[in-house]
Amino acid sequence: MDQQKWLLVKKNFDGTEDLADGYYRLREIEGGYQIAYLVAGPCGDKNPHPEVTLKQEKEQVQPLRLQDLEVTPILNLSKDDAPDKLEELTDQLLDRFIRIKNLSL
Repeated sequence: MDQQKWLLVKKNFDGTEDLADGYYRLREIEGGYQIAYLVAGPCGDKNPHPEVTLKQEKEQVQPLRLQDLEVTPILNLSKDDAPDKLEELTDQLLDRFIRIKNLSL
């Protein structure tokens, strides 16, 4: 996972923001963070597409798991099961956050 991208996202996002194409959420949790792109569900709920849980390890964060409820079948990845795919999809999500606000490294 690209730590520079993570730091840029962390600096420019807080809580849930309703932007042009959906909701972007960054929140601190015990031992790390969660980042998610959320789409509106049929009942006013917000479904992760995807949501990544990040673990704080000293000066860096590492993806632990990913959940995407908007794909069929529902996607659940963990660091133990598919570390490379988890890293790839986490970087894609960070890129999405960076693109929506026209940020640059």
